[in-house]
Amino acid sequence: QNWRRLIAAPAPAFREQGDFNIRHATVAGLSCLSCVCYSRFLSRPSKSVRLLRTRATAVTSAATIEEEVEEEVASSRHPRLRLDKDDAGNLQKLMITTPLFYANGSPHIGSAYPAIAADVMARYGKLREAEVHYVTGMDEHGEKIARTAAGQDKTPQELVDGIATEFQDLWDLLKVQPDHFARTTPAKHKEIVHEMWQRCLDNGDIYKKDYSGYYCVGCEAYLDEDEMSEGHICKIHQKECEWRSEENYFFRLSKYWGAVRQHLEENPDFILPTSRRSQVLVWLEEDNKRDFSISRASTSWGIPVPGDDSQVIYVWFDALLGYLSSLLGPEDPATLETVLQRGWPADVHVIGKDIMRFHAIYWPAMLMSAGLPLPKHICTHGFLTKDGLKMGKSLGNVVEPIPLVNDFGSDAVRFFFSSCLSFGIDGDFSYETFIKRVNSSLANELGNLVHRILTLLRKNLADPASPLDLVDDRAVFDDHPVRTAAEKAPDAVAACYEQTDIPKAVAAALEIATVANVRMNEVEPWAKLKKNTSDEEKNLALRELLVMAEGVRICAVLLSPVTPGLSAKILAELGLEGPGLSWKDTAWRWDVIPGSAGPKPTPVFQRIDLEAWQGK
Repeated sequence: QNWRRLIAAPAPAFREQGDFNIRHATVAGLSCLSCVCYSRFLSRPSKSVRLLRTRATAVTSAATIEEEVEEEVASSRHPRLRLDKDDAGNLQKLMITTPLFYANGSPHIGSAYPAIAADVMARYGKLREAEVHYVTGMDEHGEKIARTAAGQDKTPQELVDGIATEFQDLWDLLKVQPDHFARTTPAKHKEIVHEMWQRCLDNGDIYKKDYSGYYCVGCEAYLDEDEMSEGHICKIHQKECEWRSEENYFFRLSKYWGAVRQHLEENPDFILPTSRRSQVLVWLEEDNKRDFSISRASTSWGIPVPGDDSQVIYVWFDALLGYLSSLLGPEDPATLETVLQRGWPADVHVIGKDIMRFHAIYWPAMLMSAGLPLPKHICTHGFLTKDGLKMGKSLGNVVEPIPLVNDFGSDAVRFFFSSCLSFGIDGDFSYETFIKRVNSSLANELGNLVHRILTLLRKNLADPASPLDLVDDRAVFDDHPVRTAAEKAPDAVAACYEQTDIPKAVAAALEIATVANVRMNEVEPWAKLKKNTSDEEKNLALRELLVMAEGVRICAVLLSPVTPGLSAKILAELGLEGPGLSWKDTAWRWDVIPGSAGPKPTPVFQRIDLEAWQGK
């Protein structure tokens, strides 16, 4: 029992390595335990019998504890989100955001990754008929953007307008559908920033002083020693930082140091996965207490400080408020009070781990100063690598999202980046892994199943039918494995979506297809539908296929947040095109399946040729 407690709550760095090490540590511990038991039993009668029993118990315990530990670790890493629900458990509201991506260059796969994950969650919320506000967008101010624009002989506004179009074009390709595309150059956003500044100023939390330090233009921030390598090189951008001395306005972050730390301690699910919380608590140790600069005199591209045109408001103070201004409607007054009325606070901020300090420390302190509620959760994702190496133009291994979608389709890209990489830790992309996973799940397990079901049904049914049309007593379906799997799946999938554990949500949905494929091979309906078989056998085969068709219908609905295009194709082949889906569509039905009769079906997902992509 003590060993279980130890493994279920490993050190943060150890837990970060993933379940592989935890499983092996569990087995190693049990091996030690069995050795202790063995040494004790050696001094007792019937040694060989006791030894065999000990070994058998250790193996059984290892399997049992491994399952329990995996469940506990997964649950602790991905606790269920605290979402607004009614008394019946129906989701009422979901506000989810990505970072506002920095607008100094074209969108890349690192932009697409969180946008896809957040879109999956937003689509889940809409499937549950909740009021959803999904925000993505751009952070448009700062020195780096001014420099980039000058290098392209453009004004900063011309540059960010062009980048905004590129982002929105990519979102269309990926079927990412934000409810609001936030930008930080509109007038209403500037009014929100000015009101926020004034609230913090009135609270005594803004002051002016001289400051010196090493500044990274790429990060738009002064860096601490632990954020630079030897020679004052930024660890993220791999460029030498500039030494700067200037007079800036500062925010009294130190005043809220204890309050932010207390919030993290009282709300262990504030930062997800929970293993990242320990890093933030280290940053919040008393020795690290400091204020932070919230204005810049080195650039004019930004929102001017109220009453001081010689400075512009620091890009992070400005950009974080895009989450607030995104809630304003076209006719709404641009006030913080309106923002509260429109649904603040956010339920989930989806961000990269490299901007965790700004979101987990600076942002809560700013909100506290202004008297505004804090977001419920900050969900952090890791970095993406290519074939185990960090992506970079110098290595020539950057994965560009637009060619990826053009080559493989949005469903394949969404599926891989949301459900084949564990959100929260670093993930690796290779064409071989990508194609194998997509082929295995979407082409073979699901797509081929749909095609086999409909091919056999349409070849043998003159008119659309329901499984009940082919039996006298529906009790024959009470324990049907496909029906059982399909009725269990919605609760399991919902729990995983609400833990931001998209890979497990997809696995729980695809369990229906797995069970249906097993049933297909057990029943062998193609054999029962041959000319020389009895009517009873043909009847059995057809009703089995209709039950499988209902199972894949539910599977398609459950997967629709991840693969909206594929789900729509499956439902269209089943003859079930119509108004938007809802969670009610995940319930088992005995309705006639319109697509069970008709012409030869069209494949819903084509297998990708791996050979053409090997070595790329």
